[in-house]
Amino acid sequence: MTAELARYDAMCRAIDEAYQIDEVKDIRNKALALEVYSRQAKNIEAERRACEIRLRAERKAGELRRQEEKSKGAAAPSVPPQGGRRPPTNDERRKELGISKKQDERWQKLAAVPQEDFEAALAEPGVPTASGIIAKLAEKRSKPMDSAALWLWGRMKDFERHGILADDPDRVWAEMADHMRADMRRLVPRVCEWLNQLEASNAEQGNIGGREAARNSVCRV
Repeated sequence: MTAELARYDAMCRAIDEAYQIDEVKDIRNKALALEVYSRQAKNIEAERRACEIRLRAERKAGELRRQEEKSKGAAAPSVPPQGGRRPPTNDERRKELGISKKQDERWQKLAAVPQEDFEAALAEPGVPTASGIIAKLAEKRSKPMDSAALWLWGRMKDFERHGILADDPDRVWAEMADHMRADMRRLVPRVCEWLNQLEASNAEQGNIGGREAARNSVCRV
């Protein structure tokens, strides 16, 4: 491992282990300085790594700020604050931390991005930005769910919810009327073929099962 990669990993670990905003903010500021230096030196890879560290630190700072707000909001009004002092207001807390309202709000929005989406954004080509990551989440949430995708998901959940997967197929088949069996003979092969295509396609993308599972996936009637 190169010295640069070792430093990157060490800073990522420090962010994960930090529980004070000042600690994370210090890492963030160091990463920002490295980012600026790398940009001036036209070292794209180093700039990207420094940017990733900065964004991870900002997200962690946002998580800690959200925890502060949650703890402050959950405190019982009848219980005196520790030391007899009231909790600081948002403006007072930002002043203590040396951050602006805009930074505070952006970092907390980063913290609201699911971990999977955040990591996916960092893995995309180019240099990631906080505003870009936040905008993608907003777009994802505003996009209406496709009706076919929603229906298929519901039917798959029904198999599990109604215990069909644990039932004896021969027993279920025996309970069907002749016209029901005729429809099953006609539809099951087509449904199996479609589901196999779905599994194979997603296995290629690493989303469902694996390549071997996709190759061996066969429905029989």
